[in-house]
Amino acid sequence: MSSLKHRQRTPPNAAGFTLVEALLALSLLAVCLVPAANALRGSLQAPGVSADAARKLDCVATLMDTVLAEPYARLLSLATINGAAAYPIPDDPTCPARKVTIARYGNNGTGKIGPGGTGDHLLYVSVALANAADGNPFTLTTLVAR
Repeated sequence: MSSLKHRQRTPPNAAGFTLVEALLALSLLAVCLVPAANALRGSLQAPGVSADAARKLDCVATLMDTVLAEPYARLLSLATINGAAAYPIPDDPTCPARKVTIARYGNNGTGKIGPGGTGDHLLYVSVALANAADGNPFTLTTLVAR
């Protein structure tokens, strides 16, 4: 019997993970994947949102360029003291509704300088989206001199 050698056995649970360790690892992964999935979903929606915003800004900028191409005398004739303008906005089915404000800029009789003044040497011109629900951060404003 001396030919029989004793072999050491490794315990059966010495290699691998226990069920508790595996469940803990899976739960940590699940907790970390929820914010990552939300961030991914938001980034997938971003191109559509930015394309819509770029289209709206382009509509406002195009109208501003059209208004500024008008002769000063015509803009002065359309200017009002309260800022409401009768400027005819061209119909464009691809653009949301826009509004144009043309006001006299200068001393408004109270000693304050700003839109609604009485001078005719400087005009306050503003173009914006008409509906606040369209997201109205696109307001372009400038002063026009004679």
